[in-house]
Order: sequence, then structure tokens, then C-alpha cells
Amino acid sequence: MGKVTMKDIAAKLNISINAVSLALNGKPGVSEETKKLVLDVAEKIGYLDRSPKFIQLFASKNICALIKQSHFEDSTFYSKILMSIVEEARKKGYDVITCIVNEDEQNIPSCIESKKVCGIIIISAIDDDYLIKLKEFELPVVLVDHASLLENTDSILTNNKLGSFKITKLLLDKGYTKIGFFGDLEYSLSIKERFFGYQEAIKKFIKFDNKDGITDFINNYSILSDLESYIINQDSEGIQKKISQMDNIPEAFVCSNDNAAIMLITSLKELGYEIPKDISVVGFDDIILSSLVMPKVTTVRVQKELMGKNAVNRLLWRIDHKDAPNEDIVMGVDIVERDSVGIKNIMENEQKN
Repeated sequence: MGKVTMKDIAAKLNISINAVSLALNGKPGVSEETKKLVLDVAEKIGYLDRSPKFIQLFASKNICALIKQSHFEDSTFYSKILMSIVEEARKKGYDVITCIVNEDEQNIPSCIESKKVCGIIIISAIDDDYLIKLKEFELPVVLVDHASLLENTDSILTNNKLGSFKITKLLLDKGYTKIGFFGDLEYSLSIKERFFGYQEAIKKFIKFDNKDGITDFINNYSILSDLESYIINQDSEGIQKKISQMDNIPEAFVCSNDNAAIMLITSLKELGYEIPKDISVVGFDDIILSSLVMPKVTTVRVQKELMGKNAVNRLLWRIDHKDAPNEDIVMGVDIVERDSVGIKNIMENEQKN
């Protein structure tokens, strides 16, 4: 193939060479839509690399949304955030380049390496070492549903602790006192925050004789490790083994998220338990599936679309305010009551009958 020219771009778009030249140089005389079309074609056929000015112009209207492979495949939660990011960016005149990264390899996407984007939105948990590598390219970064303990970075977060506190209190208000937590504390910071909310509710509303009482209580009724692979791979047999190893089965479980709750309900049913007659189960996130399974899952509603919208607006603000202090923007939560929670005395009467 010969050398790519402006004539090639003009031919592909059926416009004049002069219009291509105006668009590539950011000059008036062509519409914003035409500029975008010219830049997109120029990038695809390799013409942008001729000039740093062309790359800079292309980058000024493109955002990188970076997400891990496993989370990209999860159409129930993170896809909602990604769709919201794309929609809000388009409203503001930006395109989104979605980059899917392998958790193990953690390669730098080419659009970041070549600085063909003006900023990066990272969806879900990310390793701090990888975040540091990304920030070496000196592009503005916003984290969504994750906060770094090492790197000062803008974050869009859910009030995980409050949501978990509220839904644990809901169980307590319905008469349940033997309540466990079901979630892998080593998987992400958000799961730890949800555990802390559960723990605070237990500490506040249940009286213990000594300081070790709450630790013993949680350990007796909870499953806190070696869980996430079972949940991601929908391995109900693995979860059943974890349940069977418990010395004390709780009256209710607070789960780290809806996927965990749905897998726990499936596993408990296969072990012969009825939900919520024998055990109540609550989730977190309010994914679509939580309202489609039987029983429908009582959960904490996360403002997924608002998180995506706020991520875009924060990134665009950060582009113009590079030296301003970083902030965590925390979204509120609501409880959604469905069918996976009963009222304890009613459940006990049904069991007697």
C-alpha cells in the first residue's frame, strides 16, 4: 500500500481535500461532526501519526474507559456503568475507546501509550502497581467503584458501609439476630467496606459480654474467604462445601453483592433450605437478575448510571483543573425490599406448622 494522503481521507468520506485539511488542523469552516469523522478515518488509516498536532487534536475528543476482562463480561453491573459513561461522553462531544485488560498481563493500551486520549476512566478494582504505570503517561485518571490507598486519584464511589449497615439493620428489625456475612474480604476494597458496615450494625444493636464477643459471633456465622472464584464461576458445589463446613448456620446472610446472594440462594436450595423460610438472604448492587430470580432478592440499590455520568463529568473537570486536590465522590444508596427476607416470628410459626 502506498503512502496515505489527505486525498484518501477525502475519498472515503466523499468530501473535499480542503475540508479534510481544515478538520485536521482544527480550523473553522467545517462542522464538528465532519471534524470527528475526518479524525476517526485518519486514525484508522494511520494518517494521524504524521504529526503530533493531529494526534493531539484526535486525543482532545477521546476518552479511554479501561475495564478488566472479567468485569467486562459481567453484563449485570459494570456494563451499566460503562454504557452510562459512553452516553454521557457523547452528550459532551467525546468518544469513548473501551480498553479491556487482562488482570495478569496488565498491558498498557495503545491509545494510552500513544496519547490518543485526553483522559482515562478506570472501572472497578485495579492493582495499585498498574495504576502507577498508567499515571506515568500524565493523563487525568478517574476511578469508578474503587479507591486507591496509595495513589491520590479522583474516585466515584458507592457508600458501601452505609448500605451494608442499613440492610443489616433491616434484618435486625425483622427479628433476626444470628446474622452472618457472605463475601471474600480479600477480593476488593468495596467488599471490605460492606463487611465493615455489617460489622458496625452488629456491634451497635447486639450486646456482647466481652470485647471478643463480636469477633466470635462473626466467625461463627460468616464465610469470609476463598469465595470469589466460586461466585464468578457459578460453582454452587464449592459454595455448598463452604456452607457444610460451618458449625453454626445463621438465620440470615448479608452478602457482598447480588451475584454472591444469588449463588448462595442457589446453593442453600440445593442443600434443602427454603428461602426465606429457613434462611433469609440479602444482596448489594440491585442488578437486573436480582429481580428475576426466585425468590427476588432484597438488596441495596447502587446508582450505576449516575456513577458513570459523574465519572465523565469529573474527568472533564479534572482536565481543566489538573492541580486541584483529588476528591472521592460518594453516591447514596437505597434499600430495595423483595422476597428473600421474611419476618422471623412469622417464619418460625410457619416452620412449626
